Amino acid sequence: MQSEEEHNKCGTVTVTVYKDKTGHPYFTVTTDTDEVLPVSYVIEDTLYLY
Repeated sequence: MQSEEEHNKCGTVTVTVYKDKTGHPYFTVTTDTDEVLPVSYVIEDTLYLY
């Protein structure tokens, strides 16, 4: 495995999970750059199946 120093960071995807009054979880997915938007879409689509 290569170290982080050998790569250039493209961005960050953050998943924040909440629970509503009934205890049902919901989430938000945010990115800090447009370059990682496709990754965030995959995460959102997967979480919606949850």
